[in-house]
Amino acid sequence: MTSEDDKERWTRIKSLHQRAMSVILAEWNAIENQLEVIQYGLQTEHGITFSILLLSQDDDLKKNVFEILVKLASVAHRSIGLNRAVIKTMPRKWVIEHIEPIVNQILSDETDHYVKTEPEEYYRRFAELYSELDDGLLNRLLDRAAQHDNPDVVEVAEDFRGK
Repeated sequence: MTSEDDKERWTRIKSLHQRAMSVILAEWNAIENQLEVIQYGLQTEHGITFSILLLSQDDDLKKNVFEILVKLASVAHRSIGLNRAVIKTMPRKWVIEHIEPIVNQILSDETDHYVKTEPEEYYRRFAELYSELDDGLLNRLLDRAAQHDNPDVVEVAEDFRGK
């Protein structure tokens, strides 16, 4: 049973959150070029702030930073769940139509040291995201993973097909 003290604390937390969001949104609405700021902000150490802000923004703004969101949704050390949540607030049909070329580009990036040395992490993170979005996307990714020359990537396909 929740104590009266904890209920009061929760009420204060909600009030503080509402006041903070009012201030944040007022500052956000005063920004002249929101797209440039969000592109910058998502790639900084405070990207989580922008991901939270994006949850409440219109789809056009999200579409303009979609490539960044997809990249961030594949990196385990960032706010991966939050970025995936933003993607899932977007029109599913649009996401399904636009995500695969971005993922393919990321997985094929020969200049990305991490993709070259730890490709299974990217495949696993994208498989997790795709499993929440669309079976067709997931199956195509798993087919690609199954043909990979890295046994750890092949294992990703096996893991997801075994589920």
